[in-house]
Amino acid sequence: MLPSWTQKSYTDYAPPHYDPLIKSGEIHDPRSQIKKNRAPHQSSMSRKLITGRSRVIAEAAAFMLMTAVTSHTAIPIQVATPVPSPATANLEHVVIAVRDLAVATTSYERLGFTVTPGGKHPSGGTTGNGVFFANGTYLELLTFYDREKAADLAKSLEGHEGPRSIAVEVSSAAVIRDSLHAAGIESAEPTKGKWESSSPVTKEWLTIDPKPALPGNIFFIDYLRTSQSHPNTATGIRSVWVKVKNLPEATHTFERLGFSVGKQTQAPRFGAVVQEVTLGKASLMLMMAKDKRTESHADEVTGGSDIICLSIMVQDLEAARAVIKARSGQTLEVYKSIFGDSVSIPASLTHGIEIEFVQNAR
Repeated sequence: MLPSWTQKSYTDYAPPHYDPLIKSGEIHDPRSQIKKNRAPHQSSMSRKLITGRSRVIAEAAAFMLMTAVTSHTAIPIQVATPVPSPATANLEHVVIAVRDLAVATTSYERLGFTVTPGGKHPSGGTTGNGVFFANGTYLELLTFYDREKAADLAKSLEGHEGPRSIAVEVSSAAVIRDSLHAAGIESAEPTKGKWESSSPVTKEWLTIDPKPALPGNIFFIDYLRTSQSHPNTATGIRSVWVKVKNLPEATHTFERLGFSVGKQTQAPRFGAVVQEVTLGKASLMLMMAKDKRTESHADEVTGGSDIICLSIMVQDLEAARAVIKARSGQTLEVYKSIFGDSVSIPASLTHGIEIEFVQNAR
């Protein structure tokens, strides 16, 4: 968890507007045409009395209803429990667990990324470096230096390297905690974290961990931000592809939390239907778990996480290909993804996670 700046934003909700459909002092009733055809036998005086009385009653009723709606006092209006809006939650970074931080750093530099030395998380016994992007997202290459404090990470790395979790930045840890509880999802109280490095500046943040874990092992974080440029022209995470057991159920979970859920689309590369969930400038791409992947990626594994792939935006796809070829000797073929021209970097070059570079994804 490396530093980032967060901005708070709010959504205003206007009260409902009521139009009583009154024109020139009259209530327009669709039954009036039927009544005209009946031609009842009434005296002229009787019709005037009835018409006048009806008009008075109708105008009084309309006035009372408009007053109630405007004042919000006579008619109680049920207000829904606040939930996070797309403006208050952003996909912030992806944690990639690695056994050797120096080796992993060299691997990502060979792919054209600028890797910034990070620091230590004293309470968790972990240390990491950051790959920061211009859009505020980043990758965190994470390992441990204290096996006892980082027992879970150390045990996981005995089996594999690869994606570990997704950090979603929120403007208020307390608000997301309350929203999780309102949606029936348990979470602990916000936990304070600290980042220490050779720099005299120490950064702090709050995190929230939902239980049971959300798809992609998402946790929520409220803290500071940094960014940098890269030789491969990468500008930020476009999407994180996450495998779920039940797509409708996973989609409904994010809807209950107030996130913007787009339409489903077919992803031929993975042979699956995917559901996009917008998280600020980036998104989650949820898809059903399948035993068999597309033929071209059948030999790849994704570690112990449900994260399948990262789509990262680049300003110049050809420049990115040239940098990777010059530094790693790999020639990457261009293909059409759902985001446009793209190239795929195999998990064998990234310490356990497939990365897709996307040209002009936004």
